[in-house]
Amino acid sequence: MKNEVRQHVRSYLALGSILLLFAALFLWAWPNHDLQRLLIGCLMLCYFVWGVVTHTKNNVLTLHLVLEYLGVSLLAGVLLVLVTI
Repeated sequence: MKNEVRQHVRSYLALGSILLLFAALFLWAWPNHDLQRLLIGCLMLCYFVWGVVTHTKNNVLTLHLVLEYLGVSLLAGVLLVLVTI
């Protein structure tokens, strides 16, 4: 497990950077709910694309993984949109 994590450090750093940037932008745009919803859409797309690209590079992409990343991004997006109501 540790060896596998070491091989993917750059991918996890990229995802962590995306999430931190989103959190900062989301809080910065706080009174503007329309901008927050746009940022939520961008985050959903980035997370989905990150998952597909990462698994494609490792030759382990399956339909199950694509649907899993799609489901998680949709669930997180819906929950975040509920915060902006």
